[in-house]
Amino acid sequence: MFITSREMRRIELNSRWLGFEEDFMMENAGAGVARVVIEEYSPNDVLVVCGTGGNGGDGFVTARHLDSEGVDVEVLLVGRCETVKNEAAKLNLRRLDRAGIPVKEVRDSEDLESVDFERDVVVDALLGFGIRGRLREPVRSAVLRINEASRAGARVVSIDVPTGLDPDSGEAPDVAVEADLVVSIHRHKRGVRKLRDVFLRRVNAGIPKIAEQICGPGDLIASDILRRDPWSHKGHHGRVLIIGGSRKYIGAPQLAARGALRAGADLVFLLTVDTVPKNDPNVIYRTVSAERLVPEHLEEADLEDVDTVLVGPGLGADADSVGILKELAESFDGVIVVDADGLRGISEVNVDDKFVLTPHAGEFRREFGKELGRSLEDRSEVVRRVSEELGCTILLKGRVDVIGSPDGEIRWNVTGTPAMTVGGTGDVLAGVIAGVAAQCREGFEAACIGAFVVGSAGCLAERKLSQGLTAEDVAEYVPKVLKNPWAAEPESITEVRLG
Repeated sequence: MFITSREMRRIELNSRWLGFEEDFMMENAGAGVARVVIEEYSPNDVLVVCGTGGNGGDGFVTARHLDSEGVDVEVLLVGRCETVKNEAAKLNLRRLDRAGIPVKEVRDSEDLESVDFERDVVVDALLGFGIRGRLREPVRSAVLRINEASRAGARVVSIDVPTGLDPDSGEAPDVAVEADLVVSIHRHKRGVRKLRDVFLRRVNAGIPKIAEQICGPGDLIASDILRRDPWSHKGHHGRVLIIGGSRKYIGAPQLAARGALRAGADLVFLLTVDTVPKNDPNVIYRTVSAERLVPEHLEEADLEDVDTVLVGPGLGADADSVGILKELAESFDGVIVVDADGLRGISEVNVDDKFVLTPHAGEFRREFGKELGRSLEDRSEVVRRVSEELGCTILLKGRVDVIGSPDGEIRWNVTGTPAMTVGGTGDVLAGVIAGVAAQCREGFEAACIGAFVVGSAGCLAERKLSQGLTAEDVAEYVPKVLKNPWAAEPESITEVRLG
């Protein structure tokens, strides 16, 4: 199975959230690489060429394990010891010193002239999968020296991705290490598929299988929504339209708007009936004089000016939600989030991969006629089948949120608290998903991030306020989770799965 560098980053970070620290994974990865080197080549001497990041840390561990097996090892650090910032790599650099394995620093390209690269094996642990683009000095010169050694008869082993190769496209914008063998950590990266006459081996870093399935800090951090261009302007980070509200329900759409804003959307518009008070100066209201919302009211919404539409919060059972959604399905290209009363009659709408549906169990049974079962696995299988059949994202809300993608992938969100049974938290969740989708432009990703963020926000709010929290409190804690995604700890996965 080949994965993108972004997906690998997500899995690594989620593993750390579960308690599998980077040092633990680095130790397993480096030990695995050393085993592969010995199995494949039985070398007498090895040169391990390391960078200053996590890939270099894998190289430090590889060198230590090779040394313990009696291999003559030399470690080359392309950079200075003080520039190693990765904490796990720093720890393993210290362990090399305590193991009596010297490290030669390469501060500039000229330092490489005194290094003997003619060994049985040269291990490339320079950059790994997190770096792309043209190489800088002295890394570029180190790559050229590795390739010279390869042509002179040395076997070259790259950890994860040959340095200089784009981990996703497989293209090399400049020079790249000419590897004989690539040892992938956890999963093969997509870019190595294009390599020819190169052997691929995979080693286990101790990452638990569940880290791939849960939503966690990795989903948020590996996305683009936390990185902002200093030259960006109003609207650059997403414009959301919320269609909801009625004479009976005036608060729900405003809670959804609060969620979208707290998730980082720049502009939030609310299309609603005129009985909903215009009491939030952060929201741009588009009101109509009517008892209920119908498709014709979309003319007031300026759909071409928004990135995401949320339909449903407070809409009321008598609104023409089916007509509104059918019109949006034909005329709007962005993500469409459907919640609450917007879900009524959803089976009559030709949904596709731009739709995100957020039912609770009762709404799911009502709209799709499917029994969910009691176990998490049973519920997941039903959601998988329905989301794949409809070709849309479905977020089934519950004790554990089950999120199904259009192609049948399943994720679980294990954050949240029983204190969030208070009314309105579902509206906040829908708003946060819409706000995230307006920034990342992808429904399944937005659903995973939104579920994790809102569940974590609820946990933080309960920690501060106890069980008297409100939906507004949950919304107010959303930015705190965006600032520190690690703030809420995961529950026991075993207890969650067993219910």
